[in-house]
Amino acid sequence: MKSIISFSQFHFIVPLNVGGTHYTSTLPVLRKYEESMLAAMFSGRHIVVKDKDDRYFIERDGSNFGHILNFLRNSSRLPPPDKVKDVYHEALYYGIKPLADILRRHRSIHEEEEVARWAEQCPAAQEKADEIADLLLNKFADTLRRTSRVVLQFDQEPSWESVHLTGSTGETIGGYYKPYAFQQDEGHKDHKCPQPEISMGEMSEKEREKTLSFIDHHFEKLGYKVEVVAGECREAVWSQKEGSGMDSITIYCTKQIYTLTFT
Repeated sequence: MKSIISFSQFHFIVPLNVGGTHYTSTLPVLRKYEESMLAAMFSGRHIVVKDKDDRYFIERDGSNFGHILNFLRNSSRLPPPDKVKDVYHEALYYGIKPLADILRRHRSIHEEEEVARWAEQCPAAQEKADEIADLLLNKFADTLRRTSRVVLQFDQEPSWESVHLTGSTGETIGGYYKPYAFQQDEGHKDHKCPQPEISMGEMSEKEREKTLSFIDHHFEKLGYKVEVVAGECREAVWSQKEGSGMDSITIYCTKQIYTLTFT
C-alpha cells in the first residue's frame, strides 16, 4: 500500500525493510544529512511505500545497509576493508556524501576510479576487454574446465637472449654474446611469438599497467577472478654448434607476454 506521509506523521522509531532485510532506526538518525536520499524519504514530501508488516520499504540490497546505519549513528563506525567497495556504492546511492568522501580515500576505491578514468581516456582498453571476453566465452563453451587462460602481448622492440651450452660439462650460461652470424641473419627479424592470442598494440609501460588494471577490474565485475602473470616468449629463433666439444649457442626471443588466468 502506498501513502503520502508528512514529517509529523512519522513515529520516532522507524521500522525498515531494505530489500527483504529488516532494520530499525530513529527519525533523527535517518534525517541526519539533509541532502541524503534517506532524509528526503522521511521528510514527508514524497510517497513512502510500506510492506504488509507496516515497515518502510527500500528497493535495495539490504546486506550492507547496516554499515550505512552504523555511520549515521556514529561517524567513526566505518565498514571493514573487505566491505569498503560495496558500502561506498551504497553511500553514493543514498547520497551520504561524508561517508562516500571518507571511503573514497581507500586504495580499492581510488584504484577503481582511476580505472574508470582510464577507460574514458583510452577507449581501446574497453575494445580489448571485449575481445578478450569473446575469446574467453568460446574457450569456456568448448570445455567443462573452471579455469581458462588468455595470452596477451603489447607491441615492442625485438629482444633476445643468447644461451651457451658447453658440450663437455653441459653447463648453461645465459646472457652470452650474440654471434656475428646471428647478427647477419635476417630470418629472425620477422619473428612472431607463437603464444599470444590477442595483440594489445603499442603502449608505454605506464599505459600497459593501467590497461591491465582496467582488464582486471572489468572482469572482476563480470564475476571472474583474474591472475595476471608476466613472462617471456622464450622461443628459440636461432642456434649454432661450434668447436670440437660441440658447444652450442641458442638465441631465444625474450619479448614480454602476459598470461591471464580466469577462474
